[in-house]
Amino acid sequence: MRYFEITLDQAEFLEDQGLLEIYYPGGLTGNQDFHPSADFWTSNFKKKSYEFRQVDMEDLLRFLDIEYRISVLVEEDEETCSYTWVYLYGRLSDKGRRVEIPKGQYVYILTNPAYPRLVKIGKAVNPLSRLRGINGAGVLSEWVLRFALPVTNDYKVERLMHEKFQEYRRDSDQGSSREFFEIPYKRAVKALKELGQTFSTGDPYDFDKLS
Repeated sequence: MRYFEITLDQAEFLEDQGLLEIYYPGGLTGNQDFHPSADFWTSNFKKKSYEFRQVDMEDLLRFLDIEYRISVLVEEDEETCSYTWVYLYGRLSDKGRRVEIPKGQYVYILTNPAYPRLVKIGKAVNPLSRLRGINGAGVLSEWVLRFALPVTNDYKVERLMHEKFQEYRRDSDQGSSREFFEIPYKRAVKALKELGQTFSTGDPYDFDKLS
């Protein structure tokens, strides 16, 4: 099964917003001391294992349609170059899956480590679902959601952004240049804050501030 990797900071941020449910299967027999919420995440998994007790434990993650994996480094031995990891799993909550209009309109900025000079500027009612669609299309290197601004008119704000950076459009591997721009990420964020200010419906999701 393939999972989309997100950081623990990102997962906790989404959990705090009620958008993500986190499960810790390893907590049934393993380390509970690596995080204050480890017991709660273990409890989440226990509840699901009881609710679907007819499903084998090994198949439960697949049955729950888990979408995200969170890899947490809990121990590192530099002398032996050995590492101990804990793996958490997440799925969007009902709230996270729900499309809300107009409050669910976002203009987002993605980056990709394979294309450090490019940003992708687009719109979506659910940036996380949109991200899954983009990365699920057979890309070699996954795009990362860095910034998303909730707005009243995503079409308008996206068009303003695209017009502003028209001369910096670049082709993607798929041959489309509509949403790809060769500009610094911070410049894109600054422009989105300025151009989207009039249309903003709340605080932006700035994942850089979480790490």
